[in-house]
Amino acid sequence: MKQVLFKIALFFCLLIIPIMVLFTARYSEEFAWHYIKNDCYNHGAWIYDRITHNQTPIDIAFIGSSHTIHTFQEKKIEELSGTTNHIVSLGYCRYGRNLEYCILNMLLEHKSPKLVVLEVHEDEEKKSHDIFPYLAKTSDLLLPPTPIDRDYFSDLFFGASARLEYFKATCIFRNKYPEPTTDLYGYAGSEREVSEIELKENQNAWEKRLGRTQYQAIEKIQMKYPMAYLDKMISLLQKKNISFVFVYLPEHGSMLKSPKYAAYYRNRGPLLIPPQSIFDNTANWMDASHLNDKGSELLSEWMAGQLKNELCFEPAN
Repeated sequence: MKQVLFKIALFFCLLIIPIMVLFTARYSEEFAWHYIKNDCYNHGAWIYDRITHNQTPIDIAFIGSSHTIHTFQEKKIEELSGTTNHIVSLGYCRYGRNLEYCILNMLLEHKSPKLVVLEVHEDEEKKSHDIFPYLAKTSDLLLPPTPIDRDYFSDLFFGASARLEYFKATCIFRNKYPEPTTDLYGYAGSEREVSEIELKENQNAWEKRLGRTQYQAIEKIQMKYPMAYLDKMISLLQKKNISFVFVYLPEHGSMLKSPKYAAYYRNRGPLLIPPQSIFDNTANWMDASHLNDKGSELLSEWMAGQLKNELCFEPAN
C-alpha cells in the first residue's frame, strides 16, 4: 500500500513541478500580445506597440470591447474638440473586465493619460475574457481579486499552455515579432447598414434574456467577479490621480436607455449616456451590436462635445 501511495505521490510531483516552473519562469509581455495574432484581427499586437514602443503620448484612452472599436473616431474627436490631446481607442473584441484591467495596467505602466473612458453596456460580463490567460501577468493569473471566479482553473490551463509556447518560441524556434501595421487599428470603420432580419433576431434575443428570472442572491454573487476587476481598475486610476468616466454603449435590440448597474457606476464616477436618437436610428448600425460610420461619426461628435464642455478639456491655443 505504501508503495502505491508513493508512486501516486511521485506521479503528481512529476506533474506539478513542470507547471510550477512554467509559472515561476519569466513570461514576456511582448510575446503574449503577439501570441494572440489570430484574434480580433491582431489588434493585440498594435495595442502593445502603441502603448510600449510608440513614443507619442496617450492623453485620452478609450477602453472597452468591440463596441469601443467601432464607435470612437479618434481623429474626428481630436479635431472637433479642438484639443492637442492624443486620443487612442484601446478597445478589444468581446467583453471581459479582467482583460480591460490588463490593458489599463499596461497603459499606466508606460503612459500618463489625463483621462480614461471606460465602456459599459447593458449588463456586466460575469466570466473571464477568453484571451485573459494569455495576456495576464502571472501574479494576476494566480491571484484574482475575488475567489468568485468560475474560469479560474481553465485560465490556469491556458495560461500554462501560453507559457509553454513562450519557452518553445524563445529556446527552440527563436521567433521574431513582426512590426504591426496600423491600417485596421484604433477606430474600425464600416459603411455597411444592418438588415431588418439582424435587428429582429437581436431584439428577440434580448427579449428572451431580459425575460429570464434571475435569483437576486445568485446574481449578487456573480457580480462580485466583474465588479472586483472594475474596482481594481478604478483604484489604479485613483492612485495616479487620473480622471475617468464611464460611457454607455448598448446594442440596438436591448432597448435599454441606461445600463442595469447605472447606480453602481455613478457611485464611482461620471456616467455618460449618449443621445438615444443615435441608437434608435437603424441607419446608424453596421450590425445589431456595432455602429457604422454614420453612427460612429454622430457619437464621436457628441463625445467631442463632452470632452470640450462637460469634462473641461481646454481647446488648443
